[in-house]
Amino acid sequence: MNIRAHPEKSIAYHLRAASLVISHAGSRSMFETLRLGKPLILVVNEDLMDSHQSELAEELAERKHLYYARPQTLCRTIANMNLDYLIPYPGDGTPVAKLINRFLGFSDD
Repeated sequence: MNIRAHPEKSIAYHLRAASLVISHAGSRSMFETLRLGKPLILVVNEDLMDSHQSELAEELAERKHLYYARPQTLCRTIANMNLDYLIPYPGDGTPVAKLINRFLGFSDD
């Protein structure tokens, strides 16, 4: 068997070119997309042991920075979304850091 790799363009290239990003709810993918100012739908993995993906996605959805869905609600989310509803992510990580600290049981100081 002969296997050859053909390097593709970077994920950042594809994110910059996208008009809408649908991604798993990993924090790196999420923040990279939000910093680029792209509309984003996060798909939360319900099979993970803890619910940090869900909590972070819900918080940022409440702040109107993104939409989030579960695999079974993705089609409905796409059909009902209004991209004009979204507010650009400001890039300040302080509110998210406070949310993570609260989740971990630390003070906001």
